[in-house]
Amino acid sequence: MIIDLAKVVLLCPKNDEESVLILKIAQAAGIPTVVSPQQHGAKLELEKDLEARLTKANPEAKTVVIVETPGPVREAELEKEGFEVVIIDHHRYEGLNRMKQESSLDQFLVMFDLSDKKLVELGFDPFLVKGVGMMDRGWVWELSREGIGKADRKRIMDYYLSFLDELGGSRPEGMVEARKAWEAREERDGVIIVGTPTDTRIREALSIILAENYDEPPVTLVVEGTQRISVQDTALAPKLHETFGGYVFGKDRCWGYPSTVEKPGPSVEEILRVLE
Repeated sequence: MIIDLAKVVLLCPKNDEESVLILKIAQAAGIPTVVSPQQHGAKLELEKDLEARLTKANPEAKTVVIVETPGPVREAELEKEGFEVVIIDHHRYEGLNRMKQESSLDQFLVMFDLSDKKLVELGFDPFLVKGVGMMDRGWVWELSREGIGKADRKRIMDYYLSFLDELGGSRPEGMVEARKAWEAREERDGVIIVGTPTDTRIREALSIILAENYDEPPVTLVVEGTQRISVQDTALAPKLHETFGGYVFGKDRCWGYPSTVEKPGPSVEEILRVLE
């Protein structure tokens, strides 16, 4: 579809590296944007004063492009109010399957006709941008599957991790914590268990450590303090989702759960039982 920038508004959270890059490109391209403050597990019904914020971003908007903030009921309400609602997503949520092979970044680039030439004009390296899309749809291992050489894989991972600073953490801190957690790892029944007592984001930095040590992706359970639980590279990701809720990503091979005080995630033992 052809998006008319004069009549569109983008709603996108800023809760991971992919979304940070989407927002940076959107800003450079002059796309009217509303930034959601929600973390992983964002839901459209939790967006406060949504219509006012959309209208403020672009009073002429007729189309709302929503990135990874699901809410079918609220989407239908927006349509009744006269908006065309367009979804960008690639996750499986509780009671809602929006899984796609393309990452949200890939979909965003196509939807807004952001060619390599246009990305260069906006100040971005298309190779690195597309590398972030690869990582988001299939993690570090997708780079190898796409035939990216070792030196370029490092360039892409460095670029990807550079966005940690804008997510409330820092790359050095994340790497230090990831290496500490890696040294203290467990392995049970073929599952690598890595955890940190703090809420520091380590999953992204941990990907570099895994790539240094494995030619093929191992099943890895990552517990980041009290906030995020993830299981990477398992065919049982949909079963984890069916059992505990949360969301599925990475071509149906990764599962995540955004823990909260009100709705804490499952224990390591409960997760391992599903992975048996």
